[in-house]
Order: sequence, then C-alpha cells, then structure tokens
Amino acid sequence: MLLLQMQESTFVDNAENSPLSREDINLIAMTNLSIREKHHLRMLAHCLQCFKFMSKNKKQGLIPQKEEWLEWCLSNPVMMKDDEFVQVMFEQFSGAAVQLEKLSNDLKVAPLHLTLRNLIDACQAGDN
Repeated sequence: MLLLQMQESTFVDNAENSPLSREDINLIAMTNLSIREKHHLRMLAHCLQCFKFMSKNKKQGLIPQKEEWLEWCLSNPVMMKDDEFVQVMFEQFSGAAVQLEKLSNDLKVAPLHLTLRNLIDACQAGDN
C-alpha cells in the first residue's frame, strides 16, 4: 500500500509541470479506478489539455494536426532539447487522439469539447 501511495504522490508533486490543474489531478485520484486506470486517465486528460492548448485560437474543437503537435512541442524549451521525449509525446498524442475521437463520436461532441468528467465517466464505464 505504501508503494502505491508513493506513486500517486510523486505525480501530484510534479503537478506544476502538468497541463492539468491540481483540482483535476485530485479528482482523478479520488476515483475508484485502479492505479493503472488512473494513470491511463491522467495521460488521456493530459493529452486532451495539450490539444486544447494547441488549438486555443480555434473554435471547431477538432484534434490538431500532427504538424501542430510538432510546432507546439518545439515551442516548449524543455521538449526542444529532448528528441526522445518528443517521440514519446507523439506516440501518446496518437493513441489519445484515437480514443478522444471515439469518445467524442459516442457522445456526439467535438473532441476538444470533451471534459475531464466525460473521460472519468468513460473510464469508470470501461469504455476507454
């Protein structure tokens, strides 16, 4: 049990580097999901928030194109220095884009109009 608590607290301790708010992180932590499911949910929510940042001037609510992902990553000084991290982010973005598109189709909303509550509900229902 102690190990599980340490894993969760480490994520919360790094919250200042996350596009998720402390409230979002706490909301995910309070779910009855397993540690693995919470991690998946955080990753999905993280990608959704990154996509929203990338598309902040667009109102359509569509997932940004891969070119926009690269531009956004390269505008971040930390990522600019780490090609491997950018590759990992692209893999995460690719997987998340598919999942967010599917959920948005199911809910009949634009992908970037999804909320953390939508993601939590889907994970708790086993739709992820």
